[in-house]
Amino acid sequence: VLDEADEMLDMGFLDDIEEIFNYLPSNKQTLLFSATMAKEIMALAQKILFNPEVVRVESKETTNKDIEQLYFCVEERERLDALTRLIDNEAPTKAIIFSRTKKDCDELATMLISKGYFVKALHGDLDQRGREEVIKAFRAGALDMIVATDVAARGLDVEGISHVFNYHIPLDPESYVHRIGRTGRAGRKGRAITIVTPLEFK
Repeated sequence: VLDEADEMLDMGFLDDIEEIFNYLPSNKQTLLFSATMAKEIMALAQKILFNPEVVRVESKETTNKDIEQLYFCVEERERLDALTRLIDNEAPTKAIIFSRTKKDCDELATMLISKGYFVKALHGDLDQRGREEVIKAFRAGALDMIVATDVAARGLDVEGISHVFNYHIPLDPESYVHRIGRTGRAGRKGRAITIVTPLEFK
């Protein structure tokens, strides 16, 4: 069973998975589960699955109506200033800021800490203990915000997240829906704010 296949792909395990499958017998049943079906996942499925059935689970509502969605178009050099102004203006109780890469996460968290925000990065390079410590601090209110990659926020369920900020836009609509779904839970209202540049606008 390959579960969270897209997460394994994002964490760089695709070559390892293919290597493991070289050693497995052909008379086996294989199941692959993935929240998103990028072309790399589809290619992997075709390679390791025999005559697979594709089952798609789609909800009628792709985004929660309790989440207000906004975007702001800024120049690339204004991205950080735009984020800090939005945070100050919105005054979130708890927020997740989504960034594209682990490096971006660390750099953005460092810049926000230097500006006086209680924030930590959450990404795939953290070991399980480090990840748990960040989530525990976030749940307890010791952190106002976390800066996370899509992979790190997979399955993250923390009560009272008032805002999601997309510092970088995600690469596909499914990731966007997944990201903003961290807020507006259990009947609460939430706000999702995305920062885009003119080049990204389309």
